[in-house]
Amino acid sequence: MINLATVIHSPMLSHGITIKRSSGMWEDGDFVSDTTPPSTLHLRGIVTVASARDLSMVPEGDRQSGAMKVLTTERLYVTGEINDSSNFSDILVWRGEEYRIYSVTPDADYGFYRSIAMRVLGEVPDA
Repeated sequence: MINLATVIHSPMLSHGITIKRSSGMWEDGDFVSDTTPPSTLHLRGIVTVASARDLSMVPEGDRQSGAMKVLTTERLYVTGEINDSSNFSDILVWRGEEYRIYSVTPDADYGFYRSIAMRVLGEVPDA
């Protein structure tokens, strides 16, 4: 297999991106955000507009305008995927806008992860 990690990190193609990662807990039957601020990760990756084919991987009810495709060598997460399932979906901060990660496809054989993120409309609760 061809490892494409060097392409994902190429200065000609990749950009510095910011990921906000937060967690929460169950409280009286509701899942609430932690009071601690979200972790901020600074990664390199390729961010581009998601195609119709990319969007076919996202459940129809979650599709919105402003979808982006994110290629990284580090794993991004959707709600409930980290250890004890207490995490919220990662938030991509890109060009002043926030996008929630909705789908992650591991292309680990090729050295990268393909994620689909949707623009967050309105206020985001520390996530």
